[in-house]
Amino acid sequence: MKAFKLFATVFAFVLYVGSSFAQNPTYTLDCTNKTPDPSIVNSVEWDIDMTWTNSGVAPNYEYAGGQYFFDFNTAIANGGTLTMANAGSDLPTNMQPRNPTVSTNQLRWAVNTFPGAGSGFAMPAGVPVTIVRVRLQTTAPEFAQVPLNLVWRNALPNPFTKIFAYVGTTNTDISTPATHTISMNNNPLPVELASFTAVTNRNNVTLSWSTSKETNNQGFDVERSIAGENNYSKVGTVAGNGTTTDLKNYNFSERVNTGNYSYRLKQIDFNGNFEYHSLSGEVNVGVPSEYAMSQNYPNPFNPSTKIDYDIPADGNVAIILYDMSGREVSKLVNEFKPAGYYTVNFNASNLSSGMYFYRIASSNFSQTKKMVLVK
Repeated sequence: MKAFKLFATVFAFVLYVGSSFAQNPTYTLDCTNKTPDPSIVNSVEWDIDMTWTNSGVAPNYEYAGGQYFFDFNTAIANGGTLTMANAGSDLPTNMQPRNPTVSTNQLRWAVNTFPGAGSGFAMPAGVPVTIVRVRLQTTAPEFAQVPLNLVWRNALPNPFTKIFAYVGTTNTDISTPATHTISMNNNPLPVELASFTAVTNRNNVTLSWSTSKETNNQGFDVERSIAGENNYSKVGTVAGNGTTTDLKNYNFSERVNTGNYSYRLKQIDFNGNFEYHSLSGEVNVGVPSEYAMSQNYPNPFNPSTKIDYDIPADGNVAIILYDMSGREVSKLVNEFKPAGYYTVNFNASNLSSGMYFYRIASSNFSQTKKMVLVK
């Protein structure tokens, strides 16, 4: 009997020690930049991954839930309205943080329903788990070129970040603010633009921009869209200057048809990261004031060349190619054209070397020039 009482006493003590000194799970919580899907990215979206890594080996480690709060630089909205959304998570829907809210200078995610012991999310050891991909959006044309200055709110005054896990069967606050980190780039963008302007000459658009600082800058893709459509396509590339604090000047020119256009620069670093810089205002290319046809370029050529021509009024246009004997060789253009600026591409791979003449006729205007094919 005495032996049984001694065993019971020792067993009770072990239970007490085990429950009193149970190790809470340890973890790291981090926010990092995430390059969004190229099919949806534009200058008004910014994705940030909030990831949790189980850094301990405590048994029965189940994530129960969490509330996540940040301070940030409100100037990033660039005068627009900033919103926040869930763009993905590794957690089941019922455990993902909910009600994303932008409140004054705070970003807030509320805790979801606690699932109960045994139904929590089993955190794998050492493997980052995406709690939520935070998608920031602004109604301005683009984010302001200022630091985001994202900072965890980890202490009073409320609200602040709290993390919960099931330790055994107990839902336990395991918050460890020292392991909450921000490893994303909170600094100003790697390229600081000092200016970005556009000048038009007939249908030639010249973009000019200057940088006051560059860090790891591979270069710029120049992108154009019909004004108001936000459907950009790449029209050129200009190499950057790597890392420099000197003022650097850039320019890019192209010919476009009559219309209104929006332009932006996609600045790309050597790691593949990128940011957008949008031109302020639209570029307007009006109709020509008179008929004109340019000398083909290049000239001499082999086998392809281009011819620019201007039509100040709607009408039928014909551009016909003749050989030295005056025989018609090809109709390069023969159709109705609205007023505007045009370019015709001509491939002479099926013709022999020699001199040819091309003539434009539209309304009361006609003009003839010669070209030389050299094979």
